[in-house]
Amino acid sequence: MRIFNVSARTQYVPKIRIINLVDILFVLVLFLIATTTFRADQPNAVKVTLPEAKTAEELGKEKIERVVISLAADNKIYLDGKPTDLKALEAALQKAKAGNPDVVLQFSADKAASYGSVVAIVDAARAAGINNLTAFTKKSVR
Repeated sequence: MRIFNVSARTQYVPKIRIINLVDILFVLVLFLIATTTFRADQPNAVKVTLPEAKTAEELGKEKIERVVISLAADNKIYLDGKPTDLKALEAALQKAKAGNPDVVLQFSADKAASYGSVVAIVDAARAAGINNLTAFTKKSVR
Protein backbone atom coordinates (compact mmCIF):
# COMPACT_ATOMS: atom_id res chain seq x y z
CA MET A 1 0.00 0.00 0.00
CA ARG A 2 1.35 3.40 -0.98
CA ILE A 3 1.16 6.39 1.27
CA PHE A 4 1.40 8.91 -1.57
CA ASN A 5 -0.15 8.29 -4.90
CA VAL A 6 2.49 9.58 -7.33
CA SER A 7 1.91 9.03 -10.96
CA ALA A 8 4.16 9.84 -13.90
CA ARG A 9 1.94 12.79 -14.93
CA THR A 10 2.01 14.65 -11.65
CA GLN A 11 5.72 14.67 -10.88
CA TYR A 12 6.93 17.85 -9.21
CA VAL A 13 9.55 19.80 -11.16
CA PRO A 14 11.63 22.06 -8.90
CA LYS A 15 11.96 25.67 -10.03
CA ILE A 16 14.31 28.39 -8.87
CA ARG A 17 12.86 31.84 -8.72
CA ILE A 18 15.52 34.00 -10.33
CA ILE A 19 13.90 37.35 -9.51
CA ASN A 20 14.66 36.99 -5.80
CA LEU A 21 18.33 36.18 -6.53
CA VAL A 22 18.65 39.20 -8.82
CA ASP A 23 17.37 41.46 -6.04
CA ILE A 24 19.94 40.05 -3.62
CA LEU A 25 22.78 40.44 -6.12
CA PHE A 26 21.72 44.01 -6.86
CA VAL A 27 21.87 44.88 -3.15
CA LEU A 28 25.32 43.25 -2.87
CA VAL A 29 26.63 45.23 -5.84
CA LEU A 30 25.26 48.47 -4.36
CA PHE A 31 26.95 47.66 -1.05
CA LEU A 32 30.30 46.99 -2.73
CA ILE A 33 30.12 50.21 -4.75
CA ALA A 34 29.17 52.26 -1.69
CA THR A 35 32.01 50.88 0.45
CA THR A 36 34.79 50.95 -2.16
CA THR A 37 37.44 53.63 -1.74
CA PHE A 38 38.41 55.35 -4.94
CA ARG A 39 41.81 57.08 -4.86
CA ALA A 40 42.32 59.30 -7.86
CA ASP A 41 44.37 61.98 -6.10
CA GLN A 42 47.58 59.92 -6.01
CA PRO A 43 48.74 58.41 -9.28
CA ASN A 44 50.52 55.27 -8.16
CA ALA A 45 51.43 53.59 -11.40
CA VAL A 46 54.75 52.43 -10.02
CA LYS A 47 54.87 49.60 -7.51
CA VAL A 48 57.67 50.25 -5.04
CA THR A 49 58.60 48.50 -1.83
CA LEU A 50 59.33 51.32 0.57
CA PRO A 51 62.13 51.03 3.11
CA GLU A 52 61.24 51.17 6.80
CA ALA A 53 62.05 54.00 9.21
CA LYS A 54 61.30 54.38 12.90
CA THR A 55 60.54 58.09 12.51
CA ALA A 56 58.22 57.76 9.49
CA GLU A 57 55.24 60.10 9.52
CA GLU A 58 51.93 59.97 7.73
CA LEU A 59 51.58 62.33 4.78
CA GLY A 60 49.34 65.32 5.45
CA LYS A 61 46.20 66.09 3.51
CA GLU A 62 46.99 69.75 2.83
CA LYS A 63 46.53 70.95 -0.73
CA ILE A 64 49.90 72.13 -2.00
CA GLU A 65 51.53 71.78 -5.38
CA ARG A 66 53.51 68.56 -5.47
CA VAL A 67 55.75 66.81 -7.93
CA VAL A 68 55.71 63.04 -7.41
CA ILE A 69 58.83 61.11 -8.41
CA SER A 70 59.07 57.32 -8.13
CA LEU A 71 62.12 55.17 -8.62
CA ALA A 72 61.33 51.52 -9.40
CA ALA A 73 63.45 48.53 -8.46
CA ASP A 74 64.86 48.40 -11.99
CA ASN A 75 66.04 52.05 -11.61
CA LYS A 76 63.41 53.45 -13.98
CA ILE A 77 62.34 56.99 -13.08
CA TYR A 78 58.67 58.00 -13.12
CA LEU A 79 57.48 61.62 -12.91
CA ASP A 80 53.82 61.82 -11.84
CA GLY A 81 53.36 58.20 -12.94
CA LYS A 82 54.91 58.64 -16.40
CA PRO A 83 58.33 57.19 -17.29
CA THR A 84 61.08 59.73 -17.86
CA ASP A 85 64.86 60.00 -17.96
CA LEU A 86 67.17 62.07 -15.79
CA LYS A 87 67.60 65.00 -18.22
CA ALA A 88 63.87 65.36 -18.82
CA LEU A 89 63.31 65.08 -15.06
CA GLU A 90 65.66 67.96 -14.36
CA ALA A 91 63.95 70.12 -17.02
CA ALA A 92 60.50 69.30 -15.59
CA LEU A 93 61.69 70.14 -12.07
CA GLN A 94 63.06 73.49 -13.24
CA LYS A 95 59.73 74.23 -14.95
CA ALA A 96 57.81 73.32 -11.78
CA LYS A 97 60.11 75.50 -9.68
CA ALA A 98 59.62 78.42 -12.08
CA GLY A 99 55.84 77.99 -11.87
CA ASN A 100 55.75 77.80 -8.08
CA PRO A 101 58.79 78.57 -5.89
CA ASP A 102 57.22 76.63 -2.98
CA VAL A 103 56.78 73.36 -4.90
CA VAL A 104 57.19 70.18 -2.84
CA LEU A 105 58.98 67.16 -4.26
CA GLN A 106 57.61 63.81 -3.08
CA PHE A 107 60.12 61.08 -3.72
CA SER A 108 59.62 57.36 -3.27
CA ALA A 109 62.22 54.80 -4.20
CA ASP A 110 62.10 51.04 -4.05
CA LYS A 111 64.47 49.65 -1.46
CA ALA A 112 66.07 47.53 -4.19
CA ALA A 113 66.88 50.60 -6.31
CA SER A 114 70.52 51.62 -6.55
CA TYR A 115 71.84 54.33 -4.27
CA GLY A 116 73.41 56.09 -7.25
CA SER A 117 70.01 56.57 -8.88
CA VAL A 118 68.61 58.05 -5.66
CA VAL A 119 71.54 60.47 -5.42
CA ALA A 120 71.12 61.45 -9.09
CA ILE A 121 67.44 62.32 -8.54
CA VAL A 122 68.19 64.33 -5.40
CA ASP A 123 70.99 66.10 -7.28
CA ALA A 124 68.59 66.94 -10.13
CA ALA A 125 66.16 68.43 -7.59
CA ARG A 126 68.94 70.54 -6.05
CA ALA A 127 70.08 71.70 -9.49
CA ALA A 128 66.50 72.82 -10.18
CA GLY A 129 66.50 74.76 -6.91
CA ILE A 130 64.02 72.53 -5.07
CA ASN A 131 65.04 72.11 -1.45
CA ASN A 132 61.70 70.90 -0.06
CA LEU A 133 61.98 67.13 -0.56
CA THR A 134 59.81 64.51 1.10
CA ALA A 135 61.04 60.91 1.01
CA PHE A 136 58.47 58.16 1.53
CA THR A 137 59.08 55.30 3.91
CA LYS A 138 56.83 52.97 5.81
CA LYS A 139 56.68 52.84 9.61
CA SER A 140 58.92 50.19 11.09
CA VAL A 141 57.10 47.57 13.14
CA ARG A 142 60.10 46.94 15.36
